[in-house]
Amino acid sequence: MELKSYKMIISYVGTEYCGWQVQAGVATVQGIIENLLSRTFDKRIILRYASRTDSGVHALGQVAGFTCESKFTAMEIQRILNTQLPQDIAIKAVEEVDPEFDPRKAKRKTYFYLIDNGEIRDPFKINRAWWTRHRLNKSNMLAALEYFKGKKDFIAFMGSGSGAKTTIREIYDISVFEKGDVMKISFTGNGFLKQMIRNIVGTVVEIGKGRFKPEDVEKMLKSRDRRTAGITAPAYGLYLERIYYE
Repeated sequence: MELKSYKMIISYVGTEYCGWQVQAGVATVQGIIENLLSRTFDKRIILRYASRTDSGVHALGQVAGFTCESKFTAMEIQRILNTQLPQDIAIKAVEEVDPEFDPRKAKRKTYFYLIDNGEIRDPFKINRAWWTRHRLNKSNMLAALEYFKGKKDFIAFMGSGSGAKTTIREIYDISVFEKGDVMKISFTGNGFLKQMIRNIVGTVVEIGKGRFKPEDVEKMLKSRDRRTAGITAPAYGLYLERIYYE
């Protein structure tokens, strides 16, 4: 058999999983896929991956890869996995890549967060969007988001327990789209700290409710103190959309 390297693009609903990364005694997306691959190749397969998503977070374009001796084509691996995976996980694409390909060496990542600002809770959006019944001041939210763009120290928006070597990150773009009562806030950057986007969204929602002013974001960033910023938005409204390598 020939030594081959594969890149996979993976989509999943995170509701039933304790995040992406393997953890002992609980169901994770990585663990389920690795177990299937290990049975398929009759040897332990460990995935390299682009982004660790927390419990309840969803993904449209997670990227993972592995190298092993294989008789299968990329299309055959995709078919084998998709016929055995649970319905809330899908392999969107598989391709053979250079052995030096490392999913961790992404150039950019895009996440988005969904906020449902409808007057009545929509049961079809449960575990998919954060329902905030309080009417939000959208113009203040947009003004606040501008403060997060660029290269900054985001330690005031980092969750506890992070092992990040540096808290400097650069957000290239923040876009807001609205459809009906749903607001989609899209973030593209060179990387994100633990719970960083959820803490930004939680803060911006509180600005929309009037607890903070848009210009307070600058003070929060300068404080380098998590306690100065707003709440952490629920995990279920967050989606990993795309990983870029060019």
